[in-house]
Amino acid sequence: MKFIDPTTDFGFKKIFGSTEHPEVLLSFLNAVLYEGNPVIEEITPEVLDWTALNPRIPAPPLRVNAKLNGDTTCLIEIQVLSLPTLSKRVLFNAAKTYALQLNKTDVPLEIKPLMTLTITDFQMFDQQPNIVSRFALKEVEQGFDYPNNELGLVFIELPKFQKTVEQLTSVTDQWLYFLKQAGTLQAIPANFQGIPALNEAFACADTASLTHEEFDILQQQRLFIVDQRDSLSLGHSQGLQEGIEQGKQAGIQEGIKQGKQAGIQEGIKQGRLQGLQEGIEQGKQQGIEQGKQQGMLAGQFAIVLRSLKRRFGEISKELQGQIKQLSSEQLENLAEVAWDFITELELMEWVEDQLTQGDVIEEEGEQPS
Repeated sequence: MKFIDPTTDFGFKKIFGSTEHPEVLLSFLNAVLYEGNPVIEEITPEVLDWTALNPRIPAPPLRVNAKLNGDTTCLIEIQVLSLPTLSKRVLFNAAKTYALQLNKTDVPLEIKPLMTLTITDFQMFDQQPNIVSRFALKEVEQGFDYPNNELGLVFIELPKFQKTVEQLTSVTDQWLYFLKQAGTLQAIPANFQGIPALNEAFACADTASLTHEEFDILQQQRLFIVDQRDSLSLGHSQGLQEGIEQGKQAGIQEGIKQGKQAGIQEGIKQGRLQGLQEGIEQGKQQGIEQGKQQGMLAGQFAIVLRSLKRRFGEISKELQGQIKQLSSEQLENLAEVAWDFITELELMEWVEDQLTQGDVIEEEGEQPS
């Protein structure tokens, strides 16, 4: 028996987005948001359009209307991220979803509180040990809640969950274990079999139940994630190596300079040796940092270029050179709109427009005050 990996967008929505088995998502949400307490009484997931899923385009989150204890209702938005992303994008998506409730035609208009649940297959908060992190609007010094505090952000960082199946002590642990390990299991663990919602989750995750179209979508998503991770890794490695080499050269030059200054006080020979060593160390650190930045930019360029080649075929050297001049933010924007272009000419016009905007900003910044 094999199971779908829930850390892919398709896998998560296939298991938890079923309108036929809402008890699966209900149990999961109560477990990870409320420590297993039945705070959420009823949920209504939005109907998913599987044909609209494209592994190269960020998919919309799974949205759920939830009824809580005390007849309170709220909107819960759930998304699985397999690749590192900007924290600003998570905040932007949450704000957009909250605001777009105003576009509804319901009268009277009801704006529901929004909670976003972001599940990551990478670490977002490296310095924090908690697996689950929660954010809300609060006063900075005294810590009291903002009135009508209707926007909350919850993050689950799966790499921080390290428990084995024998160490699971709560339904929250079991759901986190399911998220992280289901794609590697060959059978349902014995200590899971007495929980109906988890059993149903495993049934939904059984690869034998997939249609040919669903299996194709799953495979495409897996390949896309592997391609992107390989590109990021390659860019990081190349940037790190280049940074080390540049750091050595910069360190030698800085070492000579510092050695001369130290030699005035302590002697030419001793000063040169000390200055050289210190300069090399500082240069290495500076070079590594610069290399990391260049490596990330190279990785972004590789991802965008691969996507464009799949869209238009071979990209001309001239256009590649123009794309390479784009900033990190512009490359990110290009990755999001790449599949909106019909012809390569539209792509060229977009890139030239971005470069022209950058030139205008530089010229304005150079004008004397």
